[in-house]
Amino acid sequence: MAVFCTDPGHGGRDPGAVWQNVLEKDLNLDVTLQLNEELKRRQHRILTSRKSDDNVPDLNTRCKLVNAHHRKRLPEFDAIVSVHCNVAAYRDPVSGGYVANQNTRGFHVIYSQESVDGTYLAKCMATAADQEGIVLHRGGRISTVELGRSLAWVHKTTPTAVLIELGFMTHPEELRMLRENDYQRRLVRAIANGLDKFVSVS
Repeated sequence: MAVFCTDPGHGGRDPGAVWQNVLEKDLNLDVTLQLNEELKRRQHRILTSRKSDDNVPDLNTRCKLVNAHHRKRLPEFDAIVSVHCNVAAYRDPVSGGYVANQNTRGFHVIYSQESVDGTYLAKCMATAADQEGIVLHRGGRISTVELGRSLAWVHKTTPTAVLIELGFMTHPEELRMLRENDYQRRLVRAIANGLDKFVSVS
Protein backbone atom coordinates (compact mmCIF):
# COMPACT_ATOMS: atom_id res chain seq x y z
CA MET A 1 0.00 0.00 0.00
CA ALA A 2 1.17 3.51 -0.84
CA VAL A 3 -0.11 6.89 0.32
CA PHE A 4 -0.91 9.52 -2.28
CA CYS A 5 -2.10 13.12 -2.18
CA THR A 6 -4.29 14.11 -5.13
CA ASP A 7 -5.18 17.65 -6.11
CA PRO A 8 -7.98 18.48 -8.57
CA GLY A 9 -6.60 21.79 -9.83
CA HIS A 10 -8.48 25.04 -9.13
CA GLY A 11 -12.03 24.94 -7.65
CA GLY A 12 -14.66 27.22 -6.17
CA ARG A 13 -14.11 30.83 -7.23
CA ASP A 14 -11.15 29.74 -9.37
CA PRO A 15 -12.43 28.04 -12.55
CA GLY A 16 -9.02 27.50 -14.11
CA ALA A 17 -9.14 27.57 -17.91
CA VAL A 18 -12.51 28.16 -19.57
CA TRP A 19 -13.16 27.17 -23.16
CA GLN A 20 -16.52 26.89 -24.95
CA ASN A 21 -18.28 27.20 -21.58
CA VAL A 22 -16.39 24.19 -20.18
CA LEU A 23 -14.62 24.86 -16.88
CA GLU A 24 -11.27 23.23 -16.27
CA LYS A 25 -12.00 22.87 -12.54
CA ASP A 26 -14.94 20.56 -13.35
CA LEU A 27 -12.92 18.26 -15.61
CA ASN A 28 -10.11 18.14 -13.05
CA LEU A 29 -12.52 17.17 -10.28
CA ASP A 30 -14.34 14.52 -12.35
CA VAL A 31 -11.10 12.74 -13.22
CA THR A 32 -9.53 13.08 -9.76
CA LEU A 33 -12.55 11.66 -7.93
CA GLN A 34 -12.45 8.64 -10.25
CA LEU A 35 -8.69 8.38 -9.73
CA ASN A 36 -9.16 8.40 -5.96
CA GLU A 37 -11.62 5.52 -6.17
CA GLU A 38 -9.36 3.53 -8.50
CA LEU A 39 -6.36 3.98 -6.21
CA LYS A 40 -8.43 2.95 -3.18
CA ARG A 41 -9.55 -0.14 -5.11
CA ARG A 42 -5.85 -0.94 -5.53
CA GLN A 43 -5.44 -0.76 -1.74
CA HIS A 44 -3.72 2.65 -1.61
CA ARG A 45 -4.53 5.38 0.89
CA ILE A 46 -5.62 8.73 -0.57
CA LEU A 47 -5.84 12.25 0.77
CA THR A 48 -7.20 14.88 -1.61
CA SER A 49 -7.25 18.68 -1.60
CA ARG A 50 -10.97 18.87 -2.48
CA LYS A 51 -13.87 16.48 -2.98
CA SER A 52 -16.38 18.97 -4.39
CA ASP A 53 -16.50 22.37 -6.04
CA ASP A 54 -15.59 24.23 -2.89
CA ASN A 55 -13.38 27.23 -2.40
CA VAL A 56 -9.97 26.01 -1.32
CA PRO A 57 -6.97 27.71 0.29
CA ASP A 58 -4.49 29.36 -2.04
CA LEU A 59 -1.72 27.24 -3.53
CA ASN A 60 0.96 28.27 -1.05
CA THR A 61 -1.28 27.38 1.89
CA ARG A 62 -2.20 24.03 0.37
CA CYS A 63 1.47 23.23 -0.17
CA LYS A 64 2.25 24.13 3.44
CA LEU A 65 -0.57 21.89 4.68
CA VAL A 66 0.68 18.97 2.59
CA ASN A 67 4.23 19.50 3.85
CA ALA A 68 3.02 19.59 7.45
CA HIS A 69 1.15 16.30 7.00
CA HIS A 70 4.18 14.74 5.34
CA ARG A 71 6.63 15.97 7.99
CA LYS A 72 4.46 14.74 10.86
CA ARG A 73 3.62 11.52 8.99
CA LEU A 74 -0.09 12.31 9.14
CA PRO A 75 0.47 10.73 6.63
CA GLU A 76 3.84 10.70 4.91
CA PHE A 77 3.15 10.77 1.17
CA ASP A 78 4.73 8.57 -1.49
CA ALA A 79 3.75 11.09 -4.16
CA ILE A 80 1.57 14.10 -4.95
CA VAL A 81 -0.42 14.33 -8.18
CA SER A 82 -2.05 17.61 -9.23
CA VAL A 83 -4.56 17.14 -12.07
CA HIS A 84 -5.15 19.87 -14.67
CA CYS A 85 -6.20 20.54 -18.26
CA ASN A 86 -4.36 22.87 -20.62
CA VAL A 87 -5.19 25.42 -23.31
CA ALA A 88 -3.24 26.63 -26.33
CA ALA A 89 -4.55 29.94 -27.65
CA TYR A 90 -3.36 33.37 -28.73
CA ARG A 91 -5.01 36.77 -28.56
CA ASP A 92 -6.20 38.12 -31.90
CA PRO A 93 -4.76 41.65 -32.26
CA VAL A 94 -7.83 42.84 -34.18
CA SER A 95 -10.74 41.36 -32.25
CA GLY A 96 -8.99 41.10 -28.88
CA GLY A 97 -10.49 37.62 -28.47
CA TYR A 98 -8.63 34.34 -28.05
CA VAL A 99 -8.07 32.01 -30.99
CA ALA A 100 -7.30 28.34 -30.39
CA ASN A 101 -4.19 26.66 -31.70
CA GLN A 102 -6.08 23.56 -32.74
CA ASN A 103 -2.95 21.61 -33.66
CA THR A 104 -1.79 21.38 -30.07
CA ARG A 105 -3.06 18.41 -28.08
CA GLY A 106 -1.97 15.59 -25.81
CA PHE A 107 -1.42 14.31 -22.29
CA HIS A 108 1.76 15.34 -20.50
CA VAL A 109 3.31 15.35 -17.05
CA ILE A 110 5.26 18.32 -15.71
CA TYR A 111 8.11 17.56 -13.30
CA SER A 112 11.28 18.99 -11.81
CA GLN A 113 14.42 17.60 -13.43
CA GLU A 114 16.18 18.29 -10.13
CA SER A 115 14.09 15.51 -8.58
CA VAL A 116 15.21 12.01 -9.51
CA ASP A 117 11.97 10.52 -8.19
CA GLY A 118 9.84 13.19 -9.85
CA THR A 119 11.57 12.56 -13.17
CA TYR A 120 10.96 8.82 -12.84
CA LEU A 121 7.32 9.31 -11.83
CA ALA A 122 6.72 11.46 -14.92
CA LYS A 123 8.31 8.78 -17.08
CA CYS A 124 6.15 6.05 -15.52
CA MET A 125 2.98 8.05 -16.19
CA ALA A 126 3.91 8.98 -19.75
CA THR A 127 4.70 5.34 -20.53
CA ALA A 128 1.42 4.17 -18.98
CA ALA A 129 -0.55 6.77 -20.96
CA ASP A 130 1.15 5.69 -24.18
CA GLN A 131 0.26 2.07 -23.42
CA GLU A 132 -3.40 3.16 -23.07
CA GLY A 133 -3.26 4.67 -26.55
CA ILE A 134 -3.52 8.22 -25.22
CA VAL A 135 -2.01 10.90 -27.46
CA LEU A 136 1.07 12.42 -25.83
CA HIS A 137 2.22 16.03 -26.03
CA ARG A 138 6.00 16.35 -26.47
CA GLY A 139 6.60 12.73 -25.50
CA GLY A 140 4.32 12.93 -22.49
CA ARG A 141 6.61 14.78 -20.08
CA ILE A 142 8.00 18.28 -19.76
CA SER A 143 10.38 19.59 -17.10
CA THR A 144 9.70 22.92 -15.45
CA VAL A 145 12.98 24.12 -17.02
CA GLU A 146 11.53 23.39 -20.48
CA LEU A 147 8.26 24.95 -19.39
CA GLY A 148 10.13 28.09 -18.36
CA ARG A 149 8.59 28.54 -14.93
CA SER A 150 8.27 26.94 -11.53
CA LEU A 151 5.07 25.35 -10.26
CA ALA A 152 3.97 25.43 -6.63
CA TRP A 153 2.93 21.78 -6.43
CA VAL A 154 6.21 20.65 -7.98
CA HIS A 155 8.68 23.02 -6.30
CA LYS A 156 7.11 23.99 -2.97
CA THR A 157 6.22 20.53 -1.67
CA THR A 158 8.49 18.12 0.16
CA PRO A 159 7.16 14.79 -1.22
CA THR A 160 7.73 13.72 -4.81
CA ALA A 161 5.25 15.68 -6.91
CA VAL A 162 4.15 16.08 -10.52
CA LEU A 163 1.48 18.10 -12.29
CA ILE A 164 -0.54 16.28 -14.94
CA GLU A 165 -2.08 18.03 -17.95
CA LEU A 166 -4.80 15.67 -19.14
CA GLY A 167 -5.06 17.35 -22.52
CA PHE A 168 -5.85 20.61 -24.31
CA MET A 169 -9.34 22.06 -24.02
CA THR A 170 -8.64 24.16 -27.14
CA HIS A 171 -8.35 21.04 -29.32
CA PRO A 172 -11.95 20.26 -30.39
CA GLU A 173 -11.62 16.47 -30.44
CA GLU A 174 -9.63 16.37 -27.22
CA LEU A 175 -12.16 18.59 -25.42
CA ARG A 176 -14.94 16.25 -26.51
CA MET A 177 -12.96 13.25 -25.29
CA LEU A 178 -12.06 14.87 -21.97
CA ARG A 179 -15.78 15.10 -21.21
CA GLU A 180 -16.50 11.44 -22.05
CA ASN A 181 -16.67 8.81 -19.30
CA ASP A 182 -14.82 6.17 -21.32
CA TYR A 183 -11.87 8.46 -22.02
CA GLN A 184 -11.78 9.67 -18.43
CA ARG A 185 -11.55 6.04 -17.33
CA ARG A 186 -8.59 5.50 -19.69
CA LEU A 187 -6.85 8.55 -18.22
CA VAL A 188 -7.50 7.29 -14.69
CA ARG A 189 -6.17 3.83 -15.51
CA ALA A 190 -3.02 5.31 -17.05
CA ILE A 191 -2.33 7.56 -14.05
CA ALA A 192 -2.97 4.75 -11.57
CA ASN A 193 -0.76 2.36 -13.54
CA GLY A 194 2.00 4.96 -13.57
CA LEU A 195 1.74 5.44 -9.82
CA ASP A 196 1.79 1.68 -9.24
CA LYS A 197 4.91 1.33 -11.37
CA PHE A 198 6.56 4.21 -9.50
CA VAL A 199 5.97 2.80 -6.01
CA SER A 200 6.88 -0.74 -7.06
CA VAL A 201 10.53 0.21 -7.56
CA SER A 202 11.03 3.44 -5.56
